[in-house]
Amino acid sequence: MKHLRILGLLVALGLLFSAAAVANTPPVAVFEVSASPDGSQTTLVLDASRSHDPDGSIVAYQWIYGDGFSGSGVTKTHTFPAIKTYTITLLVRDDAGASHIATQTVDLSSPLPSAQETPEQTPIQTTPAPVVVPLNISIGNRTGERAPGFSLPNRSGELVSLSDFLGRPVLIEFWSSSCSACQASLPHLESLRETYSDRGLVVITITINRNVEGEWQYLEQHGFTDFVALREADLNNRPTKEAYGVSVIPTAYLIDQRGVIYYKGHINFVQPDLIEELL
Repeated sequence: MKHLRILGLLVALGLLFSAAAVANTPPVAVFEVSASPDGSQTTLVLDASRSHDPDGSIVAYQWIYGDGFSGSGVTKTHTFPAIKTYTITLLVRDDAGASHIATQTVDLSSPLPSAQETPEQTPIQTTPAPVVVPLNISIGNRTGERAPGFSLPNRSGELVSLSDFLGRPVLIEFWSSSCSACQASLPHLESLRETYSDRGLVVITITINRNVEGEWQYLEQHGFTDFVALREADLNNRPTKEAYGVSVIPTAYLIDQRGVIYYKGHINFVQPDLIEELL
C-alpha cells in the first residue's frame, strides 16, 4: 500500500509538471503598412512577417481591412473603395489556440512609403492582449450566450465565417428582399454601418430567400454594397436561421468582440447608444 501511495504521488506530481510544461504564452501580432508599388493611392501592402510566438508558431493570420472585407495570410495587398481613413486589424493565432490582435488606423489621403522603402520599425504593439473567448458561456441564440458559428458564401462564392471578425462588434440581420419590413430596415442598417465601420463595426446580412441572385441585385440597385452580404449554404433547410432561432424577419443580432450576443430583436431598436457600449 505504501508503494501504491508513493506511485500515486509521483503520478500526481508528473501531471502537475506536465500541466506547467504546456502553459502557453500568447503570440504577438505586429504588422507594417506600405503603399502599393504601382502607385495606387487606394491599394496598400500589409505585412505581418514580424509577428512572432515566444514558445511556438503562428498558424493563422486574419486581416480585417475596415471596409467590410477580410483576408488571411502573412502578407496581403488590398484595394480600398475610397480615399479615407480605415482601421486595419490583424489577429494572429498560435499552435496552442492563443490569439492576439493589433490595429492601425491609416489615412489614405496621406502619403505612405512604398513596400520597397518601408524602414525597419520598432513594433507598435508588443504586449500580448489576447482575445478571450468565454468558453464557460454556452452557445445559443439568446442574449448573453455565445453566438453560433457559421461559414457562409458571399456573392463570389467565398466562405465568410463569423470567427473572421473575432475582436470586433458584429451586427447581423436576417432578411429577404421579398419582405417589406426588411426593405424598410436596410437604410437604418446602412446608416449604422456608415457611422461605425471605421471604428470596427462589421455589418452582415444573411438572406434566407431562395432567389439568391435577386437578393444580390436588390442590394446593388439600392446602393447597399458595403454590407458583408451572405446567403444560407442550404437554402432549403436554412440551418443558420434555425441555429439563431429566427422565427420572423427582419431579426438582428448585435454580437460583442468575444462572440457573445449583446442584443437580439428588430434592427430599429439598435440605436447608436447601444453600439457605443461595445466600442
